[in-house]
Amino acid sequence: MALSNKMRRKRVIYLIGLPGVGKTTIGLAISKLTGYALLDNHLTYREICHFIPQGTPNAHLLNGKMHLAILKMLLKSGVGGIICTLSIRLHPTTQIAKKSVQLAKKMNAEIFFFRIECDWQEHKNRILMPSRKEKTKTNTIKKFKEKLKAKIFQGLKSYPPIVINNTHLSPQKCALKIINFLGAK
Repeated sequence: MALSNKMRRKRVIYLIGLPGVGKTTIGLAISKLTGYALLDNHLTYREICHFIPQGTPNAHLLNGKMHLAILKMLLKSGVGGIICTLSIRLHPTTQIAKKSVQLAKKMNAEIFFFRIECDWQEHKNRILMPSRKEKTKTNTIKKFKEKLKAKIFQGLKSYPPIVINNTHLSPQKCALKIINFLGAK
């Protein structure tokens, strides 16, 4: 897919949503279509959990710091587009979002937040998929319900996300929807 001049500008795309909604899969589809780099939250978090217990404040704090350091390095290296996925924990996620906005502004990059969501039944089906059995992914309904209590989206009022419901969209169609939105900006 050829990118328009507008798509060639330095951009950071954040895919934010509840666990299991498809952020990584959509991010991979966007990356494949655009050539943008994918900074998936689980890549760093999985590694951190080899040394620091999963779910602890220290694990989330270190993951946030690593995310921002990698984002800064990618922006400095001249990568034209970066897709980031973030899990939704109120404090770390809102702090990462705030610091990412500051970093993007400093590095002369545009930043966009997309909230990915789907209906309850589809979400439950996705949470229970065998592919989510890896250690750091939410893969039970009990864990998922605990995360529903997070009020992350209230913490993003300064940069409200564009909401995309992907209940009936394939990852590729969702990716194209995001790319088309960005092409129109």
